[in-house]
Amino acid sequence: MAGLGGNKSSSSKSDNTKAYNYNGTQKPPFMLQILIWVITGIIISIILTNVKPYEIIATRYFAGINYSDIADFIKGIWVIGAIFGFILNFINFGFGFLLWAFIQILEIIPMELMGHEQFLDKNIQRGDRNQYTDSKNDSWEVKIAKKMRNSLSTEVLRFLIILGVCIYVVDFFACLTVFPPVQGGGDVWKLLDIIQYQQFGRIDWGNIMRAVTTVGAVQFLLKLRKVIVQIIRDLKD
Repeated sequence: MAGLGGNKSSSSKSDNTKAYNYNGTQKPPFMLQILIWVITGIIISIILTNVKPYEIIATRYFAGINYSDIADFIKGIWVIGAIFGFILNFINFGFGFLLWAFIQILEIIPMELMGHEQFLDKNIQRGDRNQYTDSKNDSWEVKIAKKMRNSLSTEVLRFLIILGVCIYVVDFFACLTVFPPVQGGGDVWKLLDIIQYQQFGRIDWGNIMRAVTTVGAVQFLLKLRKVIVQIIRDLKD
């Protein structure tokens, strides 16, 4: 009886282990896999939405070119004008998409690299080695040279941080040209005047949130997707 009980206990333990391996390592939760597809779909939808402000910027840019009168003349021609208008709108969208993609890539690169373990390890190790220390006997030229030499080891990290901050600021203010931050219309300079005189009731907070969403939504969702993928990989290990 004891032997049978021992076999039963061992069999139950083995079944539990198999179930754990099946649920925990071999097959991640189904809901996480669905969540990956949902996040991917939302990212694509937001991309199509976020291109619109840059398409408007591209349209304004091309509209200010000197030969815009010629374009208006061609648009007035029957059939040819319709085809030309379609091509021009396609060009505006394409230029806007390229502008949006350029901004997004410059925003994503620092975020991805600053979260890359091997990249950070190499830069940290580079920053720790061959560092010159100041000496009282050093002339001012040598002290400056040492500071410049020591800063070269962290130049890449410093550039990425500055690039990321600057691009986000540029992207935000570019979006404010499409989403007026002041009720009744108004540019960024008018917004700065309102902030200076503390007239916060005149700020269009809805457009401010649209600009913030346009700037950060894709990056946030990409980061969320990356975290979910990492969780799935950890469950498989």
